[in-house]
Amino acid sequence: MLLKLLSYPRSLLALIVFPIHTMFCSLAMIVVNLTMKNRPLEDKIVVFWTSNACRMFGVKVQVQGLENRPAGGFLYVFNHTSFFDIFAMNGYLGSFRFGAKIELFKIPVFGPAMRRAGILPIARDRREEVFKVYRESEARIKAGERFALAPEGTRQKTERLGPFKSGPFIFAINAHAPIVPVVIKGAAAILPKGHIIPNWGVWSRTVTLHVLPPVDPSEYTIETRPQLQERVRSMMAPYLEQEAHSKSL
Repeated sequence: MLLKLLSYPRSLLALIVFPIHTMFCSLAMIVVNLTMKNRPLEDKIVVFWTSNACRMFGVKVQVQGLENRPAGGFLYVFNHTSFFDIFAMNGYLGSFRFGAKIELFKIPVFGPAMRRAGILPIARDRREEVFKVYRESEARIKAGERFALAPEGTRQKTERLGPFKSGPFIFAINAHAPIVPVVIKGAAAILPKGHIIPNWGVWSRTVTLHVLPPVDPSEYTIETRPQLQERVRSMMAPYLEQEAHSKSL
């Protein structure tokens, strides 16, 4: 009961501090990118921002299956239910860059920092622009960079997989990038869609990241892409269905 009572002022204080923390990290990213072009240092800024975002809101992160990550460039695909998906993955899965909705790039300081960091701007309602971004990023994959995209296209209200969109899988096929599925459990409860205060009334929650074995897209073509989507979806779904079943008992 005491921790529950303390969680209210903690979450409110964190909500006040978080924008300041974000602004500081954004400015640091812009300065480092403009003056040094030092990717390892930029990665440390991203980890500092995201891992501390988790800590200040009482979010613990557990990772299973890190050994499944292949060498070189690849594409994470993950189930998306909360902003804390991004914080947990960026804070604990090593160097990679997300695809983010293009509206976020309009935020002062934060938006330019995202561009400097190499985040992919995704215009959800402009398919051709999205595929142009993907085509331009293929060389980055081949150079060893890693990306993360949500195949559902947007946040879901529950930890059940929504329909998968084709974009991330076409990207992977064209870039010859292994697909590494990540199943995220626990993030939806921290900040459900439509809420603004994380962990309100709860002192601590845990997000678990299940990193699954990679899928080789070279076995597929654009024509057989639906089979690739279904294969990845069938790998991810049991983790979430098991959770939903246990809650219903």
